[in-house]
Amino acid sequence: MPEQRADGPDRADRLDRPHHADGPGRPERDWARLHAGHVEDWGGRFAEACGARGVEGCVIFSGAVQYRFRDDIEVPYVAEPYFKAWVPETYPGSALKVVPGDRPRLVCLRTQDFWHLPVSEPEGFWTGQFEIRCAATPAEALRELGDVSGFAAIGESAQPSMGFRSVNDPALLAHLDFYRAVKTPYEVACIEEANRVAAAGHTAAQCVLRGGASEFELNQAYCDATGQRESALPYTNIVALNEHAGILHYQHLDRRTPARIHSFLMDAGADCNGYASDVSRTCAGGSGPFQELIGSMDAMQRRLCDETRDGTSFVSLHESAHRLVAQVLAEHGIVRCSREEAYGRGITRTFLPHGLGHLLGLQVHDPGGHLHEPGGPSGAPPAEHPFLRLTRTLRPGFVVTVEPGIYFIPELLDELRNGSLSRTVDWDLVERLLPCGGIRVEDNVLVTEEGSRNLTRAAFSTDGYAPPDESASPDGP
Repeated sequence: MPEQRADGPDRADRLDRPHHADGPGRPERDWARLHAGHVEDWGGRFAEACGARGVEGCVIFSGAVQYRFRDDIEVPYVAEPYFKAWVPETYPGSALKVVPGDRPRLVCLRTQDFWHLPVSEPEGFWTGQFEIRCAATPAEALRELGDVSGFAAIGESAQPSMGFRSVNDPALLAHLDFYRAVKTPYEVACIEEANRVAAAGHTAAQCVLRGGASEFELNQAYCDATGQRESALPYTNIVALNEHAGILHYQHLDRRTPARIHSFLMDAGADCNGYASDVSRTCAGGSGPFQELIGSMDAMQRRLCDETRDGTSFVSLHESAHRLVAQVLAEHGIVRCSREEAYGRGITRTFLPHGLGHLLGLQVHDPGGHLHEPGGPSGAPPAEHPFLRLTRTLRPGFVVTVEPGIYFIPELLDELRNGSLSRTVDWDLVERLLPCGGIRVEDNVLVTEEGSRNLTRAAFSTDGYAPPDESASPDGP
């Protein structure tokens, strides 16, 4: 997904589906053991960060329920990511006290009123790692935290008036963000499961497309298949038919079924225990140049996934993507110049204007992509690639998205058409492809010591995914 978004489900949403249960086609996992190791790893990270900043420990607030402006309607709840890193369930108004060497203390707010169902007492595979206390009011919850004068606080609800030594210290957060890039085995398992859930949704949407469907109906099919409400998804789905696929953050769900389906791009993920998947697929409405272009993009995306390895600079991988896009544009006759000229003169940036990918985990775009040492500072991306969210050298444990694309965006094409490089493009072919909008193929890839593991392709394979029968779809270009 090209831009940063993050969302969090409420507890009831997350219990609507098997968010940590093994099922058909899923490997059996000892979630309690994985989580115990995860807590130990995160305890070490927090101990190092606290030592570097000279604080006794951290208090992490989950975040309070928010309301619409001048209204009493709740907005979708978003939990603090560092609270989710420890606690896989959602508890608004709660807090976690982390003291290096001690068992973390979870203070769970359980308010009682007749308007809402109170959260359940914490239970499940993860609870054995915590000292758990429940509080009936926010004031009582603060008392249960004890003395916090030597502590750093993290979270939107944290206030200096509460007596903390620091509140949302940027250097402390940068320290944690740097190491957050390396996923624990538990985190990898959660992202794997989130990919399996997303694969089921993508497969369902592709099946609905065969009979002709609106964007609204396609989104409903996705949510039904994943068992996740829209408010529980890690980001708002991009469900784009035809020219809408050329709008990188297309945000609407048209209820009208187009008279003719040229293309379908879906960028949609899922949540598992607070961890996200981020998956994109594109298909054509029928055979022809656009379908052939999708095949070439899928092949080049697989190649980039294979090159996502330990020791590789993501900047160099992004540049490789542009070289490969130049090759695809030349092979399909979209550009009339050589692939070397298309890359060297920056023509590919018209067709691929966003970054190749980003870190993935507790947030769809995990922070820390521009950090090159613990605690920062954060560096800027190269001037020629201003939207690149990840500039680090890849290491084992990183989970990144690899999402190259080719788009036919009128505003960018007009700049190229009216410039000195206009002669390099076959504008007649571009006009034929404009109704298709664009292509994005996106997988979530785990960097390993041996190479990499594509979590998304494995999920689609497990789910029995296959592209829709072209003969059953309306004709496209």
